[in-house]
Amino acid sequence: MTQDHSPSAARIRLFDADRTDRELTLEEALAAKVSARQLLWVDLTGETESEDVRALVARFDLDVSTARALATPGGRPKVELHGQHFHLRVAAEPDPSHPGDLDWLDIVAAPNVVITSHSGALDFLAVTNERIAADASIGQLDSAEFVASLLDAIVTTYHTAIDGLEVELDEIDARALARPGTGELFAQLVAIRRRIGRLRRLLAAHRELFAALGRPDFGRGVASVDPDVFLSVAARFEGAIQSLEATREVVLGSFDILMTRTAQRTNDVMRVLTLATVMALPATITAGFLGMNVIVPVSNDDPVSFWLILGVVLAFEVMVVAFARWRRWL
Repeated sequence: MTQDHSPSAARIRLFDADRTDRELTLEEALAAKVSARQLLWVDLTGETESEDVRALVARFDLDVSTARALATPGGRPKVELHGQHFHLRVAAEPDPSHPGDLDWLDIVAAPNVVITSHSGALDFLAVTNERIAADASIGQLDSAEFVASLLDAIVTTYHTAIDGLEVELDEIDARALARPGTGELFAQLVAIRRRIGRLRRLLAAHRELFAALGRPDFGRGVASVDPDVFLSVAARFEGAIQSLEATREVVLGSFDILMTRTAQRTNDVMRVLTLATVMALPATITAGFLGMNVIVPVSNDDPVSFWLILGVVLAFEVMVVAFARWRRWL
């Protein structure tokens, strides 16, 4: 994803377990009194105005460092626990073709309120918003449970990126087995190996964050009805790391397929050249004998001798080809 510094666009939804969910403006959200059976989700896209940040900080009693993070998004994973609220920053929707182009998602969770902020549009958030638009049970979730759902969707984007790399490797394997030129495929394998390395470094940078989410102290500190709410997300993240490691092994397997196919093509070429040499050998030897200054069994002045010798050479070559086919050398 590319960084987008356009003015902020707010998408705000109030989930209500007892009534119909409502979409609010920022002013309405700041004035709303959120009950225990409601959940307010404020999603900010683009550069957030400082006045809006100050209003959110004051309304939901956020920490100074959290306010600074909302105003100036960073480019590294972060996890902070501030009494009544916590702040996370994670990379979302990595592109398998360009793992370095990222959108970072800041998530702030206070009692019955979740604020998400990101510089560019994130497809998985739009899909999440559509999926839960008519789900009245969302209002029964606390902030930590809703954040766990968002993190689970983010981990799914990691798996999607890994799947994209594996699809590319499958295509390279198919082309390698179909006898293409190896130079282009080798360059593609090297490029994919580099992209896997970048994606692995990205996920490895999040390892401490997801490990912290899975620790008991964090689960108790977020005041969730389920202290183990983040354990399944942390486990899925470790699964993404393992899938990426397996993909690295697949690259080596693709390289082996490419090298094996190249060696097989070389053997095929050498086999044809060897057979051609063997077939040319009788004519070469015969011509050598006939060119010697000695008496040969056939007349040098009779044209029939030429055709006789040519017939013998051709018959020998037919026998060589038949023998090669019988032995499955051709």
